Amino acid sequence: MKRHPTLRQLFELARDNAVRIFREQGEITPIWHAVPEGGGDHLLIATPWNNDEEKEMALEAIRDMFQEMRVQSYVNIVEAWTVQLQDRVASNEAGPPWPRPSEHPDRREVVRVTAEDRNGKSISGQFYILRPELGEAKLSPFHEDPPEMILAGRMSGLLTPATGGPH
Repeated sequence: MKRHPTLRQLFELARDNAVRIFREQGEITPIWHAVPEGGGDHLLIATPWNNDEEKEMALEAIRDMFQEMRVQSYVNIVEAWTVQLQDRVASNEAGPPWPRPSEHPDRREVVRVTAEDRNGKSISGQFYILRPELGEAKLSPFHEDPPEMILAGRMSGLLTPATGGPH
């Protein structure tokens, strides 16, 4: 990987590596690939966690490290739960606040790939994890999010200083 990859190059590398890692290991530990300002050594960081408290601690440490190392861009690969907003609307489910995706009956398991840079640009998408009754899990074709999609949540906006509230 060159010293100053574009955000698109960083994203595509992570997307392709997600397929390889999932095929080899059957799961993905949350991983970060960060590119510091000025062409320093790239950072590759795995952040396994077992619960929300460990996840929050890891994300706080990542945010602090990104600030200290003057990270210009990063990409993250993580397994997650998701619920499509149109599914919530179509089911006449009550409006916000909705349950967490991990607690929603219509949740889907995904591998998310998200890239962001210090200028606020982002690229994201996901593979659905397909778990047949028999056989090994595999990934669906990749679904890239539309460019106008605004990222929100704990794992986005990590290149800006924390504001004290949830992310």
